[in-house]
Amino acid sequence: MDNKYLEYTVEEMVDDRNFLVWLNHLSENHELDKLLDQNPHFAHNINQAREIIKLVNVQEEPVFQDDINAMWENIARFDQAHQSKFMIRRYNQLLKYAAVIVFVLMLSALGYWKIKQDVSRQMYVFRSDKTVQQSKLILASGREIDLKKDESTIKVNEQGHAIRINNDSLISLPSSNEKNAEVAMNQIVVPFGKKSSVELADGTKVWLNAGSKIAFPDRFSGSKREVFLEGEAYFNVTPDKDKPFFVKTREIVIKVLGTKFNVSAYHADNEVMTVLVEGTVSMRENKGINLLGKETILNAHQKASFNKADLTTRVNDEAMVGIYTAWTEGWFPFCKEPLSNVFKKVERYYNVQFVYSELFPSGDLISGKLDLKDSIEDVMKVLADVAKVTYRIDEKKIFIELKKEMPMKK
Repeated sequence: MDNKYLEYTVEEMVDDRNFLVWLNHLSENHELDKLLDQNPHFAHNINQAREIIKLVNVQEEPVFQDDINAMWENIARFDQAHQSKFMIRRYNQLLKYAAVIVFVLMLSALGYWKIKQDVSRQMYVFRSDKTVQQSKLILASGREIDLKKDESTIKVNEQGHAIRINNDSLISLPSSNEKNAEVAMNQIVVPFGKKSSVELADGTKVWLNAGSKIAFPDRFSGSKREVFLEGEAYFNVTPDKDKPFFVKTREIVIKVLGTKFNVSAYHADNEVMTVLVEGTVSMRENKGINLLGKETILNAHQKASFNKADLTTRVNDEAMVGIYTAWTEGWFPFCKEPLSNVFKKVERYYNVQFVYSELFPSGDLISGKLDLKDSIEDVMKVLADVAKVTYRIDEKKIFIELKKEMPMKK
């Protein structure tokens, strides 16, 4: 256990997704009682947090600005109607946690949140299989289907009864007659060196880059549309003002009504990047209840970079958003990009591993354009010339050396 949890306040416990996951796991293993006996103050705070969690229904997406505005309107009405009652009953413990209790009562009255004992479901758990060499469609039933093309296409029909693969084979899906039945999630797993695209049941189109995974339902039910992403994808979302579209990564949640944007959320990268081509999106960190967490609004031709280390978001204007989406058409343009970033993307596109010498100039900035339809040999010829390096290809490994300058002849 991280010792910092022992110093957590009740408010910090309720708002920390990682703590809630840890608490849920610890309870399942019957280790919690022993820990609480050894730390009485910690036990008191946990009990308070548990009472809050029991009363509050936590929805699976963080609260966005429209929800907060409606919430404060209800708080004002709640406070006006019950002001005299709170003036009479002033218990010390109630005052200590007044903000938390008002928060709980308000949420309970509005019914915006649904409790789930397994709070770890804030993020979909993808299957981890590093040996996959071919793109796969994994149905909710567990059935696995190889997508034999390097750039496979998938389409879910409007009713969610079937999935068509590469405009060829048709996979039937089990149907449910229950209107509110829970919709199971399917997965597309795209290994390095491959790409794929999927058209969802609502007509939303998603292009998946190399080394990416997406989880999506057969159909969208209820008041929202929700998918989960690991890796990079370009979205063209079908507008529906009554049913917002959510893209969840491990670190952030993006809420849209209908727009075009690119998300890069590779687990190995230090940042999660969202680049907006058209429309408007809002973005939040994916953690706990997160009521007061900062919401970032993106307008067209802007890029948001979420730093995983310090949990900060930086927004920049991007005049050339096409640089970030050109991969969907088989191009990789880069403008004053660090050499290490360019080589990392080439690794993903071609499923190779670069081995660098100690003198590799990783921070050097380069500009150019690669045709991803070319072979890795042709791509390396271009990179070697632009980056001033030499290379040697040994199957899936490419050894990189700094190009030695020839001595000038006297």
